[in-house]
Amino acid sequence: MIVAYAEGPPVAIFAGSWLCSRSPVDGSPIALGEPVGDCEDVERLERLSSIATSVYMLKSRGLKVFYGGADEEGRLAAYAGGADAALDEVKHRFGIPEVPDDSAFVVVEAEDASSLRRALRVAGEVYRRRIDVLLVADLKKALELGRYASGVVLRDVAKLVSFEPSSILPDIGRCAHCGVDFLMYGSRITRCIYCGRALRNVLTQRKPPPRPEILRAIHRKLTSGALPERLVVV
Repeated sequence: MIVAYAEGPPVAIFAGSWLCSRSPVDGSPIALGEPVGDCEDVERLERLSSIATSVYMLKSRGLKVFYGGADEEGRLAAYAGGADAALDEVKHRFGIPEVPDDSAFVVVEAEDASSLRRALRVAGEVYRRRIDVLLVADLKKALELGRYASGVVLRDVAKLVSFEPSSILPDIGRCAHCGVDFLMYGSRITRCIYCGRALRNVLTQRKPPPRPEILRAIHRKLTSGALPERLVVV
């Protein structure tokens, strides 16, 4: 089913290309009203794009973001949004211990800024060295309190992005060098963000492998400049 981005922030981040026969590369910015692909299981696509968009919104505030979910699809979506790491990839503990240990990160919950600052103070008193304190929170609380912590942990992400059926889909542009496909919107994309070579128009179905290091690299190239508040689809 051809779907378009129907509801959410003016600019969202796409994730879930493995659910689509044709789609943008994971990590691509998409605009409201923009057709985004021929995809199945729209609910999964909405969840994955919501994760990627939530991570991007936090990263755009200058925060370190760790994904705390247990599913592999969610992890890939988080990397497409620019996540620094999955929580289970770093040495961490939940809560502040009574005696110091060798954890690199301490994960805490906090209701407000004062309780988070108190946790930071207690962690410093216990460890007596630099210790990174991560706040586990939903998107709203992470946006509000994240600046006080060393980073944030996203675990459960609410639905932020919605898709609806559409009747049109742009042409596919294929990189002549590496063969990776991109949806083409006028002159907005002229070079492959995967390898930098010029694109040519041809229908294919090849995508980059969904691996964390590749997703992060593509996302960095796509969003290396500040994204506009709105994208214009031509």
